[in-house]
Amino acid sequence: MRKSRHRGHRCAFADIRPEQSDLDLQARDEGWARSNVDRGFRLEHREYDRERIEGFAYDIGAVLIRSADAPDESDLTTVLNRWGVRPGLFAYPWDSDDPR
Repeated sequence: MRKSRHRGHRCAFADIRPEQSDLDLQARDEGWARSNVDRGFRLEHREYDRERIEGFAYDIGAVLIRSADAPDESDLTTVLNRWGVRPGLFAYPWDSDDPR
């Protein structure tokens, strides 16, 4: 899931990715999704130069602002609250302008 924010000449994106285990990879290879209530997450907050994103330049001026690991959904919510990001503002990657 991704959230974007535009400030002046910079664009900010927060990216949340679930941790993957060998069992998840096996399930994917077999064509099904594995449920895991204890799944952890990796969060990254990056900023980009807006002009470079719009022009699809090779060097998009990406800067990693902060990152965190959340061992479960409760901690994921805690990290998002600490960052000042409301979970309801996130969009799927294909519905965002994030160049990653």
